[in-house]
Amino acid sequence: MPICEICGMEVESTETCKECESKFCEECGDNKQKLCYDCLGWTDGIEEDWIEEDLN
Repeated sequence: MPICEICGMEVESTETCKECESKFCEECGDNKQKLCYDCLGWTDGIEEDWIEEDLN
């Protein structure tokens, strides 16, 4: 069985990230966009909110 390079778990299948070429499972990325969470920038929205709050 393949191993997800993001979470390190043994999984049924993996996708290859189109940005960094990491193998990720369905829990660790977006299969439709073929991006792992590291490349998706899933924290970008949170960081922007913090910056806006600090400016107010």
